[in-house]
Amino acid sequence: MEAQVPNLLERFKTGAQLADDSVTQLKHLVPQHFDSTIDEIFFFKHIQPHILAKKIYYAQLFRIEADRPKTIRDDYHKFLDQELQRITMFFEVHNALFLYFRGGATERDEQYFLRNSTYNNEYPVDLDGMLDTRFCTVTSFKLAELIALEGVSKYLITRLENLYALPRNLQYKPRLRWTESKTDLVELGYALHLNGSFNNGEADIKQVFEWLENSLDVDFGNVYSNFRDIRMRKKEMASFLTRLKDGLLKRIEEMD
Repeated sequence: MEAQVPNLLERFKTGAQLADDSVTQLKHLVPQHFDSTIDEIFFFKHIQPHILAKKIYYAQLFRIEADRPKTIRDDYHKFLDQELQRITMFFEVHNALFLYFRGGATERDEQYFLRNSTYNNEYPVDLDGMLDTRFCTVTSFKLAELIALEGVSKYLITRLENLYALPRNLQYKPRLRWTESKTDLVELGYALHLNGSFNNGEADIKQVFEWLENSLDVDFGNVYSNFRDIRMRKKEMASFLTRLKDGLLKRIEEMD
């Protein structure tokens, strides 16, 4: 599609229209009664959400590119961050369903993916007027959104990385190497940046991670994805900083 439709907005619009056509065609193929509950579960768990997700995916990309700031880079950066945060919040709300699907669980399939289940006939407010119960269940609709937004999230992360590319200084070979996880270093880097620890708080996040890369021989790759993983932690978000604090306090107590 990229070669045929070079304009970004037109490409996403075309993608949404093609996906919408596929959704319409699929609706005509959905029987009123499936031959078995196994067939119905498979359709609403593995087929319908993926096709509907394409429509949602391209519609979201079209909206993002149509609404994005066109001039000031920092405004664009803020806009992308806000979109990514919105998606992260959606995943936090529906994390159990996403883990259920990705983990290959089946124990709630009849509850989630049969149209006549009690669960799927108790419509949430946010789906009122949007849910075609002949074509999808409450869960398959939410699953389609999760699949679509996972792809949108990757698109936003790529945009952010391209906006603030982190070039590596290949001439400098550090004597120290970072041997903890990259996620731990991202946690530390964000904490130092937000504390204003560099250049009297004037250094931006790009400069901080560029310095960390060059100083510690680390290739962060997907910085924003690592930070999203930190936010998605269930027990404790800043676990590495807590370990640092606990280790320091323990040593101070031992020296007293």
